[in-house]
Amino acid sequence: MTSEWHEVPLRELVGYISKGIAPSYAEEASETTIRVLNQKCNRNFRISYGDSRLHDTLKKKVPPERYVKPDDILINSTGAGTAGRIAQIEDVPSATTIDGHMILIRSNGKVTQKFLGYALKAHQWEVLQLDEGSTGQTELNRDRLLDEIMINYPVSFDEQNAIVGTLESIDRKLIVNKEINDNLAA
Repeated sequence: MTSEWHEVPLRELVGYISKGIAPSYAEEASETTIRVLNQKCNRNFRISYGDSRLHDTLKKKVPPERYVKPDDILINSTGAGTAGRIAQIEDVPSATTIDGHMILIRSNGKVTQKFLGYALKAHQWEVLQLDEGSTGQTELNRDRLLDEIMINYPVSFDEQNAIVGTLESIDRKLIVNKEINDNLAA
């Protein structure tokens, strides 16, 4: 028996989408600071905290829904050459949000969050073409993202999880290979 698959615009699979905050930056960590991810943190389908900054929540509160959770999908929303970069965060080591140059996406439950992340990453080339505006000031068109990116998915969550398991295994092998190559180069 073959499984049932659907193809729908991304909009039909998104339960939450939001741009980040305009941070009130802090120089030193304290009990009132949280991490802020920005465009520099999103490279090669991965999030790195190396270029993250600090936001002072006493100066500006962050709504609870804008705190980053494991498996959230983050897309750079501005900048020529960077708008459209997609990453799915696996680990959130401390309270974290995103700045206004990124978009956060969460599934509405028709697909698993991890499956949606892999499906979107498979469309990164198309998403990279959705920026509009003048040179250097380009912005990802959110309506086009939601309406023009078509996602194919199996209805079965078991099948979605099996696909994710295979792709995660490949990702782990790629990470190990990069570590080996970096070690050999050193």
